Amino acid sequence: MAIPSSGQSLSFSSLRTEFVGGSSALPIGALYRGGSNIAAKHPSNPAVNDAADVPTSGALAISDYYGSGKGFTFTYSSDATDQNVSALFGTNDYELDYPKNIVIPSDVTLGTNNTSEYALEVDSGGDGTITITNNGNIIGAGGAGGAAGSAGAAGGNGGAGGDAMKAAVACTFINNGSILAGGGGGAGGGGGGAGGALQQQSQSTAQNGPDFGTPVSADKWVSYTKTQTPSSFPGPQLGGNTFPTGTGSAGSGGGGARAQYPTYGVPGATIGAMSNPQTSKTVGQFTYHRGSQRSQTNITVSPMESQQTIGTFKSHEIRRTFPQQSQTQVAGHAGGAGGAGGLGRGHNNLPGADAGASGSSGTTGQAGNGGNGGNGAAGGDYGTAGTAGQAGQAGTNSTADGSAGGAAGSVGAAGNYIEGISNVTFTNNGTATGGTE
Repeated sequence: MAIPSSGQSLSFSSLRTEFVGGSSALPIGALYRGGSNIAAKHPSNPAVNDAADVPTSGALAISDYYGSGKGFTFTYSSDATDQNVSALFGTNDYELDYPKNIVIPSDVTLGTNNTSEYALEVDSGGDGTITITNNGNIIGAGGAGGAAGSAGAAGGNGGAGGDAMKAAVACTFINNGSILAGGGGGAGGGGGGAGGALQQQSQSTAQNGPDFGTPVSADKWVSYTKTQTPSSFPGPQLGGNTFPTGTGSAGSGGGGARAQYPTYGVPGATIGAMSNPQTSKTVGQFTYHRGSQRSQTNITVSPMESQQTIGTFKSHEIRRTFPQQSQTQVAGHAGGAGGAGGLGRGHNNLPGADAGASGSSGTTGQAGNGGNGGNGAAGGDYGTAGTAGQAGQAGTNSTADGSAGGAAGSVGAAGNYIEGISNVTFTNNGTATGGTE
């Protein structure tokens, strides 16, 4: 207060200096509260009118002005967050050309837990002199830690620390306490790369068929059994092919077999005769197999005077098998995830900056091993950038190369203790950390 308390001498000129200024003669009626020189507080204004005891009408005495002053004063009584100065005086009086004072006691902390906000903002629209006296703490928010990189992916960037205060209009700031910008978040660690895939050769047995067509043809496996004499008859004819002559005696059976590989879309290949009861024959890389009987044909001739049945042809399904090589691939093993970056120090992290988390190990096995994830980095202290994280390790090679690990994220920048410093007349008698903008 510019006017001394009661019990001290008080001159009229000191009233003129406090409330009007200059040296001209001034009638006592010019010093009523609510007049042009001493404002009356608007009902929406939660601050204190420093001239609240000055009468608005009637008789005036010098004693009415003891302990008074020109201005509105808001004094914090408890901690608070995300403060706008306009709300401390109400819109009407904030825009009034009249002095406004803000006092932050030593046991009070103003803070924000959001890097997009400010612990204290002198927002636009204010008029008159605005004076802030900080005896306590004003603290910005700490930046978020970068996210952990998943396997093979880059780690997330650390978030920038928040600003402690912003001034959009002219003000005077007297710092007797601490004004602390938020620390930047630590970078996230990159994820480990995948191991290289393993190519393997394997051998299996492929098959064509079984196949059977009608009528009976030489394209199928045919067995012949001789059932009648004389043995001097030539072998039966079928489809232009002569089949083996049976050698058994009458009634005892005999005969042989012949097969031709069915076409299956490609020219057939005769594999020649074989004797019963043989059911398979290998020619080159192919093995031909006789399957189920599908038809039977009796062969008759007319030797001498009467027709006789001399043998039986039995046609069977036929299939062939052959070795087939194939290539299989065993996938490389996954890399480990990176560690998350730590939170920067700020009002939302008052004990201190957080350490970054550790990356996890990649998996291991027959194919290439996955790389380890990189460690996340610690967040920065008040007004300090976060620290750098680690890139993920590359996966090990196998038949194919392992992939690279993910890069670490970038560090979070430090916040500012004052944004809009060009609008501030700054006197620092305490602690200020971070930059200005």
